Amino acid sequence: MLSAISLSIYEHRKYLVLTLVVSMIAIPIADTLIIQRDRNRNEMYGEAFWIYGFSVYDMNDTELATALEYLGFNDGNHTLPAYLGGVKYEYPVFGLIFFAIATWLFPGTGGLQPMWLNFLLVLVFNLNLALIAILLKEKIYKTHWARMFFGGYFIYGLVMSAGGGKLEPIVDCLFLMSLVLWQENQRGKSMFTLGLAVQTKIYPIVAFPALFLINPISSVWFLASMFLTVVPVFMGASFDSLVSHMLNLSSYSPYIVNPMYPGLTIGTPILDSPVGATYPWLPALIPLVIYSFFMLSTFRIFLPSKEEFMENSAWQKLVSLIPLYLYSFPFILFFMFRWVMPWYLYWLGPVVLLFQTDKHAVAYMKQLALIGLLYLLGLVVNWPYMISGPIPEFVEHFPYNWSSIYGFILLGILAAVAFVVWRWEFDRRERKAELLRAAERRGELII
Repeated sequence: MLSAISLSIYEHRKYLVLTLVVSMIAIPIADTLIIQRDRNRNEMYGEAFWIYGFSVYDMNDTELATALEYLGFNDGNHTLPAYLGGVKYEYPVFGLIFFAIATWLFPGTGGLQPMWLNFLLVLVFNLNLALIAILLKEKIYKTHWARMFFGGYFIYGLVMSAGGGKLEPIVDCLFLMSLVLWQENQRGKSMFTLGLAVQTKIYPIVAFPALFLINPISSVWFLASMFLTVVPVFMGASFDSLVSHMLNLSSYSPYIVNPMYPGLTIGTPILDSPVGATYPWLPALIPLVIYSFFMLSTFRIFLPSKEEFMENSAWQKLVSLIPLYLYSFPFILFFMFRWVMPWYLYWLGPVVLLFQTDKHAVAYMKQLALIGLLYLLGLVVNWPYMISGPIPEFVEHFPYNWSSIYGFILLGILAAVAFVVWRWEFDRRERKAELLRAAERRGELII
């Protein structure tokens, strides 16, 4: 894997440097325009780890900010919004360890430390681009869906690292490394790395059932990696908030921020009324109806033929249903969970790399595109509720309000220029390769 990564970085070195430069310009701009609460909060918990150890899992961010006021954390920018004020630290152990090490390497809170965290995440984001190039191989030059996935991940990764300071680049890095190791038939190492990804943020768990069905024995290494989470339990770690978040409980947040959540149809919360008050809102069904119709009209291509299915053993039948399982997972996420932010959509983007055929990959990318559109439609049809709480709370992350749009336009231009250069290079290389193939067909000698 290290050889493949080194070769990919060397092959794309000019464009990775360009992406790094764009990211470095974006970091201070985004730091000014956005209150990056997740990054700030992880910074605070990373520093607190060296004082309290794993007991930080039993402290909510308000308590911790008060305890660390002498370090400058009690400024209102290192804690979650008021409606989430009682939430304890909910990220798994590997995520906490990453930020603990990062703050140890660059001690001294405030100042440049937050941007140091963005810088580390930007480096990881660039590594992720190299890993994606390894997994896509020649498809990145030839196949439309592969380019669309790469372009989507380029924007997403830049926002998550330089603009948001979130954990997603670390999670994706471990997930993509796991897929590269799997591609190289290093099954045990792949499963172990996947376990680390799950212990950074939960969502890569979607790949585990698929890889388990292909090679059940390798799952031993996945379970072995879980000791990283089990051991801290005996050292004071409590994962109540993580479990509450995973189980989609209202105790995590009274807000429903997923505009595609069917519960809005019969129980849209009245946020300024006594706890538990709701009202029915039938327009909330519109995105779900469109999405359901799309799924019903497309899922058949993920089913094996009847003859093939009947001839298989029970285990082989399960393996043959892996594409259907992977295709259904975004539906499960956006159908069942109340707390789904818009960027969660690309949590499941790298899953497209698990499909074996272009036909399945294209259908999956179309589904992700449709979800993005329906998410926006859901904001519109649920506007009375969204404007009563979730949207104003989200806007509070931008201290300059609508004036921030000028900074985002600049960031968008920088990202667009970088991606156009990447795209131009891919096209140029493909044109050159086609000229060489044409010359070979004519029998010409190529030197």
